[in-house]
Amino acid sequence: MDARVTRRGLLKSFAGMAAIPQLVKAAEEFQPPTGKMPTRVLGKTGVRVSILALGGVGAVTDFPSDELAAKFIQDCIAAGISYVDTAAAYGHDNDPRNSERRYGKALGKLRHRVYLNTKTGKRKADEAMRDIETSLRLLQTDYLDAVQIHCVLTTDDIAAWGKPDGVYTLLRKLKDQKVIRFIGVTSHIEVPCLKQAVETYDFDPILTPFGPTLDRRPYEEVLLPRLQEKKLGIAAMKVMGGMREYNRVTTDSLAGKLVGEGKGLTSADKLLRYALSLPIHTATNGIGDYKQLSANLAVCYQFKPMTRQERTDLQVAMKDSGNFLAFNQPGYTRA
Repeated sequence: MDARVTRRGLLKSFAGMAAIPQLVKAAEEFQPPTGKMPTRVLGKTGVRVSILALGGVGAVTDFPSDELAAKFIQDCIAAGISYVDTAAAYGHDNDPRNSERRYGKALGKLRHRVYLNTKTGKRKADEAMRDIETSLRLLQTDYLDAVQIHCVLTTDDIAAWGKPDGVYTLLRKLKDQKVIRFIGVTSHIEVPCLKQAVETYDFDPILTPFGPTLDRRPYEEVLLPRLQEKKLGIAAMKVMGGMREYNRVTTDSLAGKLVGEGKGLTSADKLLRYALSLPIHTATNGIGDYKQLSANLAVCYQFKPMTRQERTDLQVAMKDSGNFLAFNQPGYTRA
């Protein structure tokens, strides 16, 4: 099935929505900047992926229709993004799992062009199996490049993952059956938890935060060297400090928590360059709109690594930025 979204389909789906004229215009006028997307090999997976990955929260979840979100996903792939990320948890209370569903509508014949990563927050095999079966259905695919154990928050249950009824045991079976290619893990709260998980099990890719703020330093100084030793495929997240809510009135999405002017804030370009200057493989951004997409692409197409001194200077400038981070705010739920 050719899943490409047409203008007629967009207009039909948008009837009665106030933001439609601006959103349709942005979609129609989008042209990526001049250049080509660099790629890196995703650790021991051996898969070559774009240095910019499309996060599963942002335009994917918050554009006001499946059709416009699908068009956005297709435009990202056409611009060179080959790593796309989602999760069972990504969606809204009134539209759960819309991230996976919208990827499924978008990919079609493009499926072979992307590394498709999803996640399960379930820790028991039977519950995780139901999650993954739903993921396969919504994503309209018969295999997944990776399934990651989502959001490790405590060390209490890590040992149980490998029991007969544990999630890791299930993922090993699905890997042997070629339903999934790789097994991964994610966390953005506690380095010790994630480090224990990585030491306990044989993971392939990992998704975790990297950035210049003080509370992100342990990920870079403690965790990253071990990830390199184990040759994991490393994807950075929360590069911009976490997302604010999407503004549905115009085409402009709100900037990440660390993006702006003033004490403890800096430009999105510097934050993206910082992450990509580390020995990681891709940066997973929750891109909110076409303006942000164009800006991210421009940085990646012309990517120039920061020097060690530039990274240090940015760390010093942002030493008091922790209070801005999305995951330090009351009520934060977007893992």
